[in-house]
Amino acid sequence: MRVTILPDRRIEEMDAATVGEVLKRLGLHSDAYLVVRDEEILTRDVRLKSEDAVDVIPVISGGAPPRPFPRGRGA
Repeated sequence: MRVTILPDRRIEEMDAATVGEVLKRLGLHSDAYLVVRDEEILTRDVRLKSEDAVDVIPVISGGAPPRPFPRGRGA
């Protein structure tokens, strides 16, 4: 199967039975990455086929920095 690792778009060809096995072979922690096939997020137990193409995407947490209150309004 073809595995594309984002954000650098590195491509790996591998034989793996499950999503969890893909992440393990890549040395990636399953809580820090999503595996997506055809715009569907897959869980670690999903079985994969040799003709599959999946993307491995890092999970990004956080958000925008806090915005200051407009003048004249308090917390």
